[in-house]
Amino acid sequence: MENNIYVCKTITIKNIDMKTNFKYLVAFFSLFLVFTSCDSDDDGDTIITEDRNIVEIAQDTPELSNLVAALILADTGTDSNLVGTLSGDGPFTVFAPTNQAFVDLLGQLDGFNSLSDFDSAEGKAMLTTILQYHVVAGAAVTSGQLTDNQEVATVQGENVMIDLSNGVRVEDATENPATVTTADIDASNGVIHIIDKILLPQEILDMLNEQTLVEIVVGNDDLSILEAAVIKTDLVDTLNSEGPFTVFAPTNDAFVALLDALGEDYNSLDDFDTADEIALLKNILLYHVIPAEVYASDLSESSVETAFAGNTISIVDSGSAFVIQDATGENSNIIAADVAASNGVAHVIDRVLLPN
Repeated sequence: MENNIYVCKTITIKNIDMKTNFKYLVAFFSLFLVFTSCDSDDDGDTIITEDRNIVEIAQDTPELSNLVAALILADTGTDSNLVGTLSGDGPFTVFAPTNQAFVDLLGQLDGFNSLSDFDSAEGKAMLTTILQYHVVAGAAVTSGQLTDNQEVATVQGENVMIDLSNGVRVEDATENPATVTTADIDASNGVIHIIDKILLPQEILDMLNEQTLVEIVVGNDDLSILEAAVIKTDLVDTLNSEGPFTVFAPTNDAFVALLDALGEDYNSLDDFDTADEIALLKNILLYHVIPAEVYASDLSESSVETAFAGNTISIVDSGSAFVIQDATGENSNIIAADVAASNGVAHVIDRVLLPN
């Protein structure tokens, strides 16, 4: 948002005869009102202060509509008063996630397909905690006032870290920072910085990470065939163990496409019924597991060893994102990244990876 700049120039009043005193006096007071409604900036010019508060600006910004909806939902039927607080005097600094940032978060959470799924008491408490982690109270901090590796305390109680090595980035408790896409939006009670990711504190990660990778798969309806395959190949205990693991989790559609490609002898997982076929299916699943924790921000062009001994997958930069390439040379797209678990992380992919 650009501020309107008004330069207030000094006016010298010279000799005025008595007949025009009143007219000039009125003009003087009119100018006085203009002067007193202005604030001087560092260049000596004068700025009209934004008269909308943080909530009002968010309401008027289309790409922040999910943030507004989240604030309202968190307050509904609870003791929370985020909307009232952020409409108050402040000053506040708010890191405001875009609509797409909310979409990305929902893709990582089991059982949460839209904001309306946070309608339980526990869901609203979680949402309130997340939103409070985006607010700094007591100061309106512009991007120019931030310093590299600066720790900033949030209303939630945990800190975020500022990284200025490549633009302005905000690091949360995950290994995937948010990037400030629009900085220094002035409000009457603070400043807004728009970011491209939901910031997650450790408190939320601890709540989410109570589930193992297997429990995350079991809780996701779109991974039900993967769940059945893990059970069929007796990998439940392995993927419930301490790890850490990274699992590239194919969707149900990905498995259906694989079965179609295998021909008429394979219409479902039930057709993997011999010892050799079950062993083959197990090796395919192990080919989707990396015995280390790899978040999306860690991906780079490389060849990575999988849990299927002697087999690797390739991480390929497609230009707009990283894709996973298997032994056939075909690519799989990551459609949901960084689904955190107590023993690792999962990335949902759109194709079953095939080893040699």
